[in-house]
Amino acid sequence: MKFLLSAAALLISTAAMAATPAKPVITGNILRLDSACDFTESSLNIQRDNLSLSATLNKLAAARLQQATGDFLNQSMVVVINDVPVSAPVVRTVINTGKVQFALGRDAAAQLLPTLLETTCIRETSAPR
Repeated sequence: MKFLLSAAALLISTAAMAATPAKPVITGNILRLDSACDFTESSLNIQRDNLSLSATLNKLAAARLQQATGDFLNQSMVVVINDVPVSAPVVRTVINTGKVQFALGRDAAAQLLPTLLETTCIRETSAPR
């Protein structure tokens, strides 16, 4: 009987862990932003075939953007907001302002939009590159 209970508990805990979506595996040059931590304000522009997100970054995020665009000059850089890859532009210039605009594909927008309502900043420690 104890074996059956242990097996059932294992199956339930395994099912619960499987229900938690894994973060996407993204490789290459990455700039990760968190809307709750890094944006001081943001706005969404929705047109028939065009979705874009404009954001003003806080000073630390603006410095990270400037550093990343300098490091990845003339290379592709994946922009990830709230664990959702939103674009992968080729960096043509160093961006030294705190204002950015991202074009959003429909799939990325569908995943990203609900997360923009989160207001709790949870900063993860990043692993070294």
